[in-house]
Amino acid sequence: MNMLNQIKNVAWLVVVLMLAACSNEPAELTAAPLGERKVLESLAASYTTISDERLSISPMSLNGEDRKKFVTKVFVNSGYSYAMTMRAMAETGFDKSNKLHVDMAELVLMPHRNPRHPVDLSAIYSTQELQDIAVIERQLKM
Repeated sequence: MNMLNQIKNVAWLVVVLMLAACSNEPAELTAAPLGERKVLESLAASYTTISDERLSISPMSLNGEDRKKFVTKVFVNSGYSYAMTMRAMAETGFDKSNKLHVDMAELVLMPHRNPRHPVDLSAIYSTQELQDIAVIERQLKM
């Protein structure tokens, strides 16, 4: 029985390590701070660099899943977490009258906004991200 428990523990460890390895972002990244022009300039520079170096088409022409991967890379390249930024915006809110806040919200929402092809939100976002997206969209409309 002891050997069976050890095998189960090793199997769980392997599953946990595999899930951690599948993450799109390094664990040490944090949310991008809102309202800081330097942060948005860094994200804009990453956007340009990644789209120029790695894409043969406009990022807006990508399907939803690839557009989310692109935006995630933009955040990572600037030293921030896309998912944590989205979460922070949903939790703390933002000032809709502040252009820097709105620009950040538009970048966060880019994977599903103005698509050339229909986007199934549940295919590109996790359950938590869907909730965060709904909150951010509501804040923009208020």
